[in-house]
Amino acid sequence: MTVKDRAIDNHLEHVINFRRRLHKAPELSFKEYETTKLVAHGLEDTDIEFYELSEDTGLIGVLEKDPSYEYIGVRADMDALPITEENDLDFKSENEGVMHACGHDIHTSIIYGFAKVINELYEDLKYNLVFIFQPAEETLEGAKYINDELKRLEIPVDKMIMFHTWPTLEEGLIGYREEDMMAGSITFDVKLTAKGGHAAHPDTTADPIYLASNIIQFIQGIASRFNDPATPVVITVGQIHAGEKNNVIPDALHFGGSIRSFSEKSIDMAKRMLGEYTDDLMKMSDADCNIEYSRYCPPVINNKELVNDFINSGEDVKFHELKEPSMGSEDFAFYMQDYIGAAFRVGTKIKGEEKSTYSLHSPEVIFSEKSIETAIRSLVNFTTKAH
Repeated sequence: MTVKDRAIDNHLEHVINFRRRLHKAPELSFKEYETTKLVAHGLEDTDIEFYELSEDTGLIGVLEKDPSYEYIGVRADMDALPITEENDLDFKSENEGVMHACGHDIHTSIIYGFAKVINELYEDLKYNLVFIFQPAEETLEGAKYINDELKRLEIPVDKMIMFHTWPTLEEGLIGYREEDMMAGSITFDVKLTAKGGHAAHPDTTADPIYLASNIIQFIQGIASRFNDPATPVVITVGQIHAGEKNNVIPDALHFGGSIRSFSEKSIDMAKRMLGEYTDDLMKMSDADCNIEYSRYCPPVINNKELVNDFINSGEDVKFHELKEPSMGSEDFAFYMQDYIGAAFRVGTKIKGEEKSTYSLHSPEVIFSEKSIETAIRSLVNFTTKAH
């Protein structure tokens, strides 16, 4: 058994138990108080220097080897989702209505376990390490907060790495892509106000339901007829609310959805066309329209050199090239506006276990715990070998 194998083996059982504690006690965004305490307490026996942050959730720690070395950030998100777990696990969520259905307990345990292992292998380090336990990924607010804290505390970062669970990738594998990894996104909320009236006399009103159906139909044309097909954009309307009676034309309507693309140019184009079209339609119809945008997240575009350095750093981890990017979004993208970065998938599909293939955010999804060792091993390989 190598020194590396022995160090991983020394901590693996503890890390698995740690993960199960997290899964039993999930916490929502910016409420990860106990999770933060568990991580901090568990890493007290390491040489990592932790910093006092502005909020009571989240942790940033630094393990410095040589100031002349590069500083590598390793990031884990910690928050859970407002979902009631529908599993019979021994460590099923005990926090009613809250569940780690996106695998953030796995992510936290990977970086926690890596911290334990690499502390033992300090002499082999080829980088300085910045450990980031981030709150509030699900609300797309945590990365911006942690990034501000890194700057406030003047903690240097040259490159940053993250993992995310992936139910379609088998346990024991790390998924990677060069460049396009996850789409950027922005949500929109449209409110139409008009003169309502009787269903028998639509000519006397500016019917917001008719106007909304017209706008929603046009939205699909933005993607299919006005956008460059080389940089796809997906626009989805996810909610619509109006009216209370079948024979009354309402005077207001609200609908909302999201715009997603790997191209910020395509997102900006979609926003511009939606605004111009609704402005012209309102002038024709004597109605008013207000569009609000929120929850913007840039696309995750992996750094090709960092990806290749990572996947070529050790032969005892199997890597799998992902053929397609994801149209989902990830607030890790905010770090990548300032630092070189790469996001990786860690396989959590268990052979013969259907629930491990369920979609992220499913109340029944389960995750392979073998994925934790796989990801820890890949991080150890990367950070103890010079490139």
